[in-house]
Amino acid sequence: MEIKNKEIAVMILGPLGDVINSSGVFKALKKAYPNNPLSIITIPAGITASYGIPEISNRYLFDRSKKGFKGLLEIWKFALKNHGKFDTIVILDTSFRSAHLAFMTGAKRRIGRRCNLRSFLLTGSIPFTKEEKNDVYVAEYYARCLKPLGLYQENIETSFSYTPNDEENVNKLLKEYKLEKQKLLGFCPACGQDIKTMRAEDAAEFIDLVNKNGDYKIVVVGGSDVSDYAARLKELCKTEFTDLTGKTQYGETACIIDKCSKFVSVDTSCQHLALALKTPVVSIFFNKLFSKWGPADLNKNQIIVNLQDKKIDAGEILHKLEQIKEKKEGIICNIK
Repeated sequence: MEIKNKEIAVMILGPLGDVINSSGVFKALKKAYPNNPLSIITIPAGITASYGIPEISNRYLFDRSKKGFKGLLEIWKFALKNHGKFDTIVILDTSFRSAHLAFMTGAKRRIGRRCNLRSFLLTGSIPFTKEEKNDVYVAEYYARCLKPLGLYQENIETSFSYTPNDEENVNKLLKEYKLEKQKLLGFCPACGQDIKTMRAEDAAEFIDLVNKNGDYKIVVVGGSDVSDYAARLKELCKTEFTDLTGKTQYGETACIIDKCSKFVSVDTSCQHLALALKTPVVSIFFNKLFSKWGPADLNKNQIIVNLQDKKIDAGEILHKLEQIKEKKEGIICNIK
């Protein structure tokens, strides 16, 4: 059904990984409504990943950091500025605020989960089950919000696209490091949250073990917030790796991961990029959310979980790595 001159929006008030895992929702909506502008309503921490979803035409920022009266003021300001723009808003998170925001925009259809006393703000809804809180893969969890629109499909896949300019820049970078003809193993052992980050000693031991037993060239990726961690790895490692932390934009990081034969990562946005790009992953978790935020397909990927402490055995990572198949060479198909 075409809805003339009206935007269809997806509201996802979460950071990079959340937005990547919502990519299947955008694909389904664009297929159903090819002639309508498709928009995202997100927070500043999520906007970067939205550029890797080509179905998105428009981007709207909402500041959720303000609380109390200031938070209400942000909702009213957003609604006043964008009132009447949206025919439909699909709300992927479960907060009362997000449903309130959708309601205030005057959107004709407001789709989301029935929870947190927000049912009266929605025109179409599904229940929020106990199972979904921790145990349903996040992309599937988001896809279920399409049920009131009749667009839900099981086994939804995520995806991410980078630009030809991203690939050009990455090719230059790999040539600079003499890696353009090497078989790459991507490694992301750290992120901005210490609770998710590997001990540097364990990460260094893994790098040395791979260099001793494999034919991969290891590239460590991540944002500038983990550059100090990578410098610490340099001190601990007895063998070499290439440190690309803080040296690439997000689309360029995606391109590097796409070029990797395999990838090892803690629970961070780089892991979600790898899964979206179909690069085989060994995911490392220190919490119980591995069913929701880890790989859904364990025939192609592996998970290591330690809920007791932060120690991870390098031999176990290598063993898991050997169990997954390499990505086929030359399959670089996520360019927009």
